[in-house]
Amino acid sequence: MKNNPDTEDKIIHKKRSSFMIFVALLTSIALVFLSIQAYFYLIHPQPVDIPNLSEVNALFSSELEGTFSSHGADAVKKVIDSTRDDIKQIANYISAKSCRKADRVCQSKALFQFVRDEIKYVPDSRFHDQLENPLTVLKTGGADCEDIAVLLIALEKAIGNKVRLVFVPGHTYAQVSIPDYRGEKWLNLEATCKDCQFGELPNDTAIQKKNYYEI
Repeated sequence: MKNNPDTEDKIIHKKRSSFMIFVALLTSIALVFLSIQAYFYLIHPQPVDIPNLSEVNALFSSELEGTFSSHGADAVKKVIDSTRDDIKQIANYISAKSCRKADRVCQSKALFQFVRDEIKYVPDSRFHDQLENPLTVLKTGGADCEDIAVLLIALEKAIGNKVRLVFVPGHTYAQVSIPDYRGEKWLNLEATCKDCQFGELPNDTAIQKKNYYEI
């Protein structure tokens, strides 16, 4: 028994209509997703053209400073205060060069990416023994986790963010709280993890017991 041509046409038309509806739905979802991405990008653009270490080192003298004891938040504040003017100049340079818009989230990401990508992690068996001056870290281009975290919080603090050190067994990293961003929650800045993005932590660090020092 042969099918009615009109019936076959209706079936084909129905299938085509269903397929077109499906394509239209996928297109709509994709457009919504892209619109959301574009919206957040316009609010908080991503940093670009982050300067390298040699550019930053050209901003200040070549004299290397001494070390300080790193036991307690007061000593960290001391070493940050001792380099405040130079660190402010460096933070402003990185922020202005990396972010076309005066956006603190973009600037905070630029500072994090600069430290993560330009400062090499050098393990130190004398954990909590001495703290390097942040300018010394910039000049040498390498430091242990604590020195890298202090450099990072010094830069973040210089652009007006709240900062704190996080201590886990055998390791230190930084956190930042940015005014009017994500409820001003604390965001992880793990600059010794070269694969970590802004706000991320390695799994083995995330599950460890933590102690905090707000600076």
